[in-house]
Amino acid sequence: MLKPNSLPLFLGLLVSSTLVVSRVVAQESPIARTAQQPEALVAEWFEKYRDRPPMLRAFVQRMPKGGDIHSHLSGAVYAEHYLEWAAADGYCVDPQAETLIEPSACGQDSNYFPASQLFSNTVTYDALVNNWSTRNLPFAGQSGHDQFFQAFGNFSPISDSATRQDDMVAEVANRAASQHISYLELMLTTEGSAVRQLGREVSWNRDFAQFRQQLLDRGLLDRVAKGSQQIADLERQVAATLGCRTASAQPGCDVTVRYLQQTTRTRSPQEVFAQLIYAFELAKADARVVGINLVAPEDHPVALRDYTLQMEMLKFLHDQFPQVKVALHAGELTLGLVPPDDLRFHIRQAVEVAQAQRIGHGVDIFYEDDPFELMAEMRRRGVLVEICLTSNEVILNVQGQEHPFQQYWAAGVPIALASDDEGISRIDLSNEFLVAALRYNLGYRDLKRLARNSLEYSFSPGQSLWQAPDFGAIASVCAEDIPGSTNLSQGCTTFLQESDRARSQWQLESQFAEFESLNWWR
Repeated sequence: MLKPNSLPLFLGLLVSSTLVVSRVVAQESPIARTAQQPEALVAEWFEKYRDRPPMLRAFVQRMPKGGDIHSHLSGAVYAEHYLEWAAADGYCVDPQAETLIEPSACGQDSNYFPASQLFSNTVTYDALVNNWSTRNLPFAGQSGHDQFFQAFGNFSPISDSATRQDDMVAEVANRAASQHISYLELMLTTEGSAVRQLGREVSWNRDFAQFRQQLLDRGLLDRVAKGSQQIADLERQVAATLGCRTASAQPGCDVTVRYLQQTTRTRSPQEVFAQLIYAFELAKADARVVGINLVAPEDHPVALRDYTLQMEMLKFLHDQFPQVKVALHAGELTLGLVPPDDLRFHIRQAVEVAQAQRIGHGVDIFYEDDPFELMAEMRRRGVLVEICLTSNEVILNVQGQEHPFQQYWAAGVPIALASDDEGISRIDLSNEFLVAALRYNLGYRDLKRLARNSLEYSFSPGQSLWQAPDFGAIASVCAEDIPGSTNLSQGCTTFLQESDRARSQWQLESQFAEFESLNWWR
């Protein structure tokens, strides 16, 4: 039980990241915990303070969370950082339109003022932060849906700048490290406009193989090589920005960052297909690009018109590139946003036609035809749903018992919590763990399962650490090894060296061992 005087000790230890893991008896299984083991005591503490959200916030902040596998890079950056970079890069501000002005156009209007002066003009500063996020919604009659998606265009002069991408990744990685997140899959676009232009140069037809060959003949693979080089350059620049492998290394250096090449679903068929072909080729060519995704509002008229066509494109490419992983935004809809017929098939086609391994959002599952059969199929196939609670609340006004979180959980469909866009939504992944725990009465072991799911269903290559996705037993080669120990068997060491996925999972188990060894719950 928690002693009355243990709270100060808890608060002191919670912020420390240099605690030593207590030794575990060698013959003890690290998975088969008993009621007397640290996991049970931590779970007991969590229940004791369930009615104190600030305490639970501190808990989930410190708790290891594995990975954030649904995160848009540009939307993950906070507006305040974009404004700092705008000031440093010589941008100006139009105070009437509340927009940024490119440095080359700063002299075109006497009302423009340097972005560096924003910090003494709090009215305009606050207006820009509001325009670039969903802070203080609702305002000016704007819906959460519209404000959310328009924010991307508002800060695009900075987020689209190649010179700031390393700063963007560094900010997101540092924030992940502060929340004890060890793995990120960030959605970004390389060579987007150039590839779309290639697509426009080819006459559209439904012969997917012929269309692909025409793009290859026009030099698509040259674009793939350039995109791969951009990723390599970005990785090098991020390491330099974070000071990795130096005495002043920032926390983000310890976070593994991988990328999903995203395709904008609101373009013409030839532009979308060209982007998808490029994305699959890039993921095949560059190990840092671990998969692909479709982005932009699912309720956009072009996205609705071409949804089935785009799923057929993905089926064709999956057959050509079965090793490339696919995550799809699907079911980010609700009644009233679109006509009812558009709610009946998006998730099913993403799973059955496009062969997606993961679904982003999946909010409208119960508007689908035969939703219970579909969930059973998703469970059989191991299709994970990336749950973004705050995003769904802001964009779709779906929350609490209206959200299908509990139904997915009860049906055995694998789910993981994700942030979607930390900067735009003004949240972090720790918030999503807190919201899930409070709304759906999740306990500590439930939160551990969600964290483990994020790595089990990540697109990180290699075998899993676990014999099965119920996390009941780890691979036999590591069964006698202790997470957190510095002395591993040769077989386990070799296994972890050969599998990025297993290595990240072993790291998470080691972090859980450390977390559960803290003295604040005693």
